Amino acid sequence: MKVLVVYDSSYGNTEKIALSICAGMKEVGLNDVTCKKADSVTADDFKSADVWVLGSPTHVGSATGAIKKVLKSAIKTGASGKIGAAFDTRFDKASKGGAQKIQKMMERAGMKIAVPGEWFIVENMKGPLAPGEEAKAVTFGRKIAGAIRQK
Repeated sequence: MKVLVVYDSSYGNTEKIALSICAGMKEVGLNDVTCKKADSVTADDFKSADVWVLGSPTHVGSATGAIKKVLKSAIKTGASGKIGAAFDTRFDKASKGGAQKIQKMMERAGMKIAVPGEWFIVENMKGPLAPGEEAKAVTFGRKIAGAIRQK
């Protein structure tokens, strides 16, 4: 399966999480994994991928405008039947985050959700990531890989 991980990142924290998720997938043998920032991904990237994993920093309880715009465009390329997963970075686990918005958009487009969205904690707006979050992201990548093999 071909996996595309797309992220938006203002201060590099969400990028670190995205790269760790990709590393986790590759650790368990999913080798066709591409990780791209939202401003460099193309419609062809989405068309050719079987699995879309999207992540965003949380802005006002939701995903960034950039990631929502990219996902809306990607959905037009044909999302129904594809597999999806979502993640976000945020200040605390009690707050709403971008992963929920991304996952809802995927579900409305007819995508199958591999695993529930995950969140990763940053210590303040510019970071750094809280201790252990990159390792948690590697584990999340492994979890996605295991789930998509069963779909």
